[in-house]
Amino acid sequence: MTDSALLASVVVAVHRDIRARRLLESLAAQSAPRDAYEVIVVENASADLADTDGAYGITRYAHRPLANAAAARNAGLDMARGRFLLLTDADCVARPDWIEKMTGRLSRGEVAAVGGLIVKHEPRTWAQHHAITVVDGQRKLSYLPALHLPYVAGANAGFVTSKLREVGGFDETLRSGNDVDVCYQLGLRGYPIGLAPDAVVEHDDRATIAAHFRRFHRYAMYQVLLYAKYKRISGKRYVLDTYPLRRTIEALATSPRCTARLLCGDPQPTSAAIAQLIEAAAVLCGDLSGAVRFRQPYL
Repeated sequence: MTDSALLASVVVAVHRDIRARRLLESLAAQSAPRDAYEVIVVENASADLADTDGAYGITRYAHRPLANAAAARNAGLDMARGRFLLLTDADCVARPDWIEKMTGRLSRGEVAAVGGLIVKHEPRTWAQHHAITVVDGQRKLSYLPALHLPYVAGANAGFVTSKLREVGGFDETLRSGNDVDVCYQLGLRGYPIGLAPDAVVEHDDRATIAAHFRRFHRYAMYQVLLYAKYKRISGKRYVLDTYPLRRTIEALATSPRCTARLLCGDPQPTSAAIAQLIEAAAVLCGDLSGAVRFRQPYL
């Protein structure tokens, strides 16, 4: 198959994460024909994976000196030869039919972007067992208060490459949320976004509750920057983010069940509720940090 006939380019932005080698092994073991796709590894601010250039006969390597995931994804977009561009992360493992399922969904021509299912990869620690994974598994389209449009998470996302280039790729000023932003750009041009629930990647969730807190804090903080970017379009003069309150109420509502299960020797529901309260606190703190840092009326 010629370069021009490549079906998919898988772009992996990496920053000091040796788990990328495990991901590459899973991408080399796909059910899709080897000559139908390529894998582009763009390493930023580290250079531990240069030897992967040409690995498995499908991998191309690029390096950027600064740590910026959006810039790394844009470098991959510039290099991409596939009709579709798929994103996943170094801390993920792709199921064997992932590329086949993602490209199958995109090939139907109904959507410009698609998100697949995200499940936990071999949870070991308390936090990995009980805290939610990325966008709670992406079982449905996600929405944020910044804008009314849906988005899919870069841990498991696919795009029509030409549409992605049409909107200018990823916003390099967004250190987090650039996947949300590019979906907004597509949505504002009228391009639909959908799901591919049978296209599965496994994700290494944060190993400690402190790391889980920091992840949600960072996500929430940069949601404020997204609000600032799109408030002229949304028409919102301020945002009241109800997510922390809703998650807190949901966790507290499970108290009777948690108590009953504890009495029966099962701590799992209580552990999940505690993790949920910590997540809610992280989002609230991130909202406040972002409101102060970016000087926006967002709470």
